[in-house]
Amino acid sequence: MFRVEHATWRDREELMRLYALQKGREFCFWPEDYPAAENVEEDLAQDALFVMRDRAGTLVAAVSVELDEDQDQLPCWNPGQAPAMEIARLAVHPGFRNQGLARRIVAYAMQTLKERGNRSVRLLVNSQNLPAIHVYRFFRFEQVGECDLYGQHFLCMEKDLKNTIVHPFPPLFDGHSRILILGSFPSVKSRENRFFYGHPRNRFWQVVSSVFGEPVPGTIPEKKELILGHRLALWDSIAYCEVTGSADASIRCVIPNDMGILLSSAPIEQIFCNGRKSWEIYTRLIEPITGREARCLPSTSPANAQWTEEKLTEAWSVLISAPGAGVSGGRT
Repeated sequence: MFRVEHATWRDREELMRLYALQKGREFCFWPEDYPAAENVEEDLAQDALFVMRDRAGTLVAAVSVELDEDQDQLPCWNPGQAPAMEIARLAVHPGFRNQGLARRIVAYAMQTLKERGNRSVRLLVNSQNLPAIHVYRFFRFEQVGECDLYGQHFLCMEKDLKNTIVHPFPPLFDGHSRILILGSFPSVKSRENRFFYGHPRNRFWQVVSSVFGEPVPGTIPEKKELILGHRLALWDSIAYCEVTGSADASIRCVIPNDMGILLSSAPIEQIFCNGRKSWEIYTRLIEPITGREARCLPSTSPANAQWTEEKLTEAWSVLISAPGAGVSGGRT
């Protein structure tokens, strides 16, 4: 249950304390006078600093983006990947390590850089900083060179941002939701609409409508009414990935969604996954955290052509008999 946001001037003191906690620890190669207050103030002035907080509001991670002249002039960078920015000053609170927080905040920073028109992201990482290198290898950063700067030996790493995507809209649920339906990741059309199952040939809305004996909704408000009216909730298993178009088969570098807030805010009694990809991600990366099993239903995607709408409706009819299902009017 963590959230990432743009840092504000109110965060200055907490940021300096977070940086101080890194000093002297294994794999931290920052000198004593770095990062300085001037670095924080410059980042804040340029809206180039992102922080992560837990549910209690504790600042648990931070990362900056910048255009460093010394780094920018290195000859190793691919000129065809411009414009580009650098990731710098990645820090995770020692008490919150080994929870994947570095990956989450780096993914957020990369998405922000992409939205600001950057084609790629670059960074220098100390050649002995094995945990950081592991994070960047996960994202498939390419090592394009090595250099000596600031009294250290660095690996120069670069990544094309073309297919990197952070889930662009929130879950749909309320305090009455009893059944959670998880997709894998939004299609191109869903990302454009910023709502679930936007592909015109995805049969989700037809199937769920048939299961509950309701007319097929046409607008987003009507779709929300159908879901919430029958005590359902919608979300996806994946928070970040690399994907080509809408193809599940192309999905790589997966970071799972944090189910904590949804599961603690709604009385979810059963979880269903729309298709095998969602189920595989859930069982491998999310179930070990939630301790909640999920049931796999056949995908409503047009790629699952061997399942007719009639067969899908029959399989998805388990929603009616699932604990907490709302039928004919939904909420009570």
